[in-house]
Amino acid sequence: MDIHIAMTDKGNKPPRAKSPARILLIALVLLLAAALRSQEKRERTVGVLVHTEAAYDGYALFAPMFNENVYLMDNDGRIIHTWTIEETTGVAEAHLLENGNLIVVAAPRDEIDASLIPAPQPPPPFNGSIREYTWNSEFVWEIQFIDAETHQHHAIDIMPNGNILAILWDYHSLDDALAMGLDPALADIEFKDHPFLLPDRIIEIDRSTGEFVWQWDSWDHLVQARDPDLPNYGAVAEHPRRIDINYHGWFLREGPPPQGNNPQGIGDWMHSNSIHYHPELDQIVLSVRHFDEFWIIDRGAPGGLLYRWGNPYAYQQGDPTADRRLFGQHDVQWIEAGLPGEGNILLFNNQHNPGEDDEYSSVMELKLPLRGGGTAAAIGSGKRKSSGLMPLMDSTLALAPVPSGCRTAIL
Repeated sequence: MDIHIAMTDKGNKPPRAKSPARILLIALVLLLAAALRSQEKRERTVGVLVHTEAAYDGYALFAPMFNENVYLMDNDGRIIHTWTIEETTGVAEAHLLENGNLIVVAAPRDEIDASLIPAPQPPPPFNGSIREYTWNSEFVWEIQFIDAETHQHHAIDIMPNGNILAILWDYHSLDDALAMGLDPALADIEFKDHPFLLPDRIIEIDRSTGEFVWQWDSWDHLVQARDPDLPNYGAVAEHPRRIDINYHGWFLREGPPPQGNNPQGIGDWMHSNSIHYHPELDQIVLSVRHFDEFWIIDRGAPGGLLYRWGNPYAYQQGDPTADRRLFGQHDVQWIEAGLPGEGNILLFNNQHNPGEDDEYSSVMELKLPLRGGGTAAAIGSGKRKSSGLMPLMDSTLALAPVPSGCRTAIL
């Protein structure tokens, strides 16, 4: 075996030669270390996977569903603080106040009157109560929605004055719906097993008294085109500020959804899943999942819809395929002042569109048309500014199959 040796300047003594066996061993060790690092990177599915300098310097507040704990986490994945919510089967949403207190949407302590609106069983309920806790998880106050005709669901928002905006189901019988122009043929299809309709109502709660100080009821803004003798009669396409009582989201899907763990069934007509307040405009944006739209309501001059976007087919001004832009969206919100894109709308578009080739989820930012004075223009379509795309999650993964939120900043 020939070994070529290079001479040194120190006494012309040759360096110690490395045998081929030793070189091979070192190479194998390096390859094995690289393989292990690569395997670890591939297999790691929890914790902080990406943390770059572009990340917002703050904390993440999150409440795992069907869990009694709420967590505050830093950008390195360290749990900074934990709140434990007593006497609940789960937390749906959490908001951190400037004084360190926490407001949560949780299951009520007392039993819900389910004689009109069926309670979700299983799983156990995780909304119907709004509570406040101190930094040390000490209970401060609670308002429960447990009566037969109304039930709080999904989201809330905290207003600058401390008041709370909340979404309620508002019970109406099948006879009520027929008297408002619901098509009897549609009633025979949809309401055979669920003889009620649950349009959404928005309320503003004074935290100091628990009093409802403002409300907007979607039931007051319906339109129907089948019975001219009813006061809400009109051509749907000519009244986009009203809500068509004969439009139902399953028209764009494969038929009425199975009951599953949602015993409200088809009666959960709108399924609004987020609410956000713009203090400068005095407007409220509502994500209406079953309409594949978001709606903007003028709180200062309550009336019909000020603006709607996502699915013009819902008011007979567009094609259900070519013109539809939202697919079961969540977490619609205005970008706050001082942040990039301030005043634009940010949302998570689930794009849950079975049977189509372009199944993906997207985070969308929309710049809305504004009138003079900053109010949103009447019904129309915003301009999509940007979109980050991601494949729909596989339901076999540990994460939720349908992601449901996006944020411009973390606390």
